[in-house]
Amino acid sequence: MKTAILATPRATDIPVVAGATYIGVDAGALRLQEAGIAPAFAVGDFDSMSPDALEQMKKTVPIERHPVMKDESDAELAVAIAKEKGFDRIVLAGAFGGRVDHTIANLRLLAYRARNLVLYDQGQVAFCLEAGVHRLPARFRNVSFFALEPSVITLEGFLYPLDSRAIDVADIYTLSNSIVAKEGIVTIASGAVLCVMTDR
Repeated sequence: MKTAILATPRATDIPVVAGATYIGVDAGALRLQEAGIAPAFAVGDFDSMSPDALEQMKKTVPIERHPVMKDESDAELAVAIAKEKGFDRIVLAGAFGGRVDHTIANLRLLAYRARNLVLYDQGQVAFCLEAGVHRLPARFRNVSFFALEPSVITLEGFLYPLDSRAIDVADIYTLSNSIVAKEGIVTIASGAVLCVMTDR
């Protein structure tokens, strides 16, 4: 599987994945360098960096700079480039926290632009589950599910199991479940579901 790790300026926990390509989102390139990871390139408007820091970074990192006044967020630009380059799995590190509007924008990226996107932060991860059987590890305290479209879901090995339950985009009762077996088995008979796993 061809994986891209995109680091935002808020990335404090960057996953180490063998063979992955690391991409800096704006000043996220600095977070990669601080973690001892060489970015393949960096993309954004770089308004969160000083001119001196940007010039210094240009010496070692290829830069794709965009105007500050644009229609896309820096994360959206980076995800679009990763999709164009054919990455099967795209991980956005530092996707939560900070501004609520950026968090919502990242969730919408996952829901409507790139369902192979994984939103990642310290103790939190969010990803899409489409039709099929999925096995989730019991390493997070809370697991929530939100329908991205009308869906039918079965949960086995959970504190609150479900059996072929229809859920819609307005439903929120599937919040804060937990895995009580060695793993949680999620079957999506139809539709697509946002899965959020968190230790918080």
